[in-house]
Amino acid sequence: MKVILTLDYELYLGAKAGTVERCLVEPMAQLLKATAFSGAKFTLLVDAAYLYMLNKEKDSHEALKKDYKAVTDNLMFLQEQGHDIQLHVHPQWYFSKFDGKEWCLDTVHYKLCDVDEKKMTELFVESKRLLDAVVGKQTVAFRAGGFSAQPTALLGRLFKASGVRIDTSVCPGTSYDSDCQKYDYTNVPNKCIYRFSDDICKEDVNGDFLEVPISMIKVSPVFHWKLAVTKLAVKFGGGAQFRRMGDGQSVKTTGSSILTRMTRTVDTMATIDEFKASLLKSAYRKAKKSGQEYFCVLGHPKLATPYSVGKLAEFCEYVKSKGDEFATLSDCYEG
Repeated sequence: MKVILTLDYELYLGAKAGTVERCLVEPMAQLLKATAFSGAKFTLLVDAAYLYMLNKEKDSHEALKKDYKAVTDNLMFLQEQGHDIQLHVHPQWYFSKFDGKEWCLDTVHYKLCDVDEKKMTELFVESKRLLDAVVGKQTVAFRAGGFSAQPTALLGRLFKASGVRIDTSVCPGTSYDSDCQKYDYTNVPNKCIYRFSDDICKEDVNGDFLEVPISMIKVSPVFHWKLAVTKLAVKFGGGAQFRRMGDGQSVKTTGSSILTRMTRTVDTMATIDEFKASLLKSAYRKAKKSGQEYFCVLGHPKLATPYSVGKLAEFCEYVKSKGDEFATLSDCYEG
């Protein structure tokens, strides 16, 4: 089995965006240390909408000029180390403003479909072109902001306009509906990789695009109660090992989603983030037992904690001990 470690390389998208150093550069350094022994390489899905806005506004604000240099220097360093740079887009950045001290984030245009298609195509293509220029290669893989990749017809047109060939937005067995996120992946192919064309939820063996879904694991309410306890510990000044390295604020989870997680067994993504990193080995073993070819892990540098970094190191060593390989999304495309 091949293990793909994907990271959404982004700031926070709630009330406070956070800083480049605390959300990206510093946690990436810790994540690199965690994977050094195993030789694992990350696929970094870079929020090119944020990069686009930094580039657009950097000559008007010295702080943004420094942020743009810090981000681009970090990306070039990561690519030189063999990590795979790919595309991620949170459209609200195009409508957000920097007031001289901090970003005032728009929340109306969170999903691709929240933006006029002509304008979205223009911004998508230009953002990808900028990212490609920064890293000196053509990016071919994409993850939608908030996993909101539907309607697929729009996604397909954006892909064809920009040269994207791989998507990794699908989290099988889940759905979500809020002002910021909307998707339904409750009925997707039971495969770790498949081709699609007009509908991301339907396999088309001759489709133009490749889907690499995020791997999932079922968890009981007991786990989510434990997760809640770790967050309470941090909130009241304890639980240092569970404290996020990022310094922003996330978009709030809907009340109905929280209630479901606390009362029912649900599918959750295999992730290196926070306390959920404790599930990695279990999810991996389940995927391996079922004979899956790929195991795709989700992560966010901003959500790294001392605890999750340690769990990532343990996981990578465990994968190596089992004789499995680490891969990137580019490897999927080339394969």
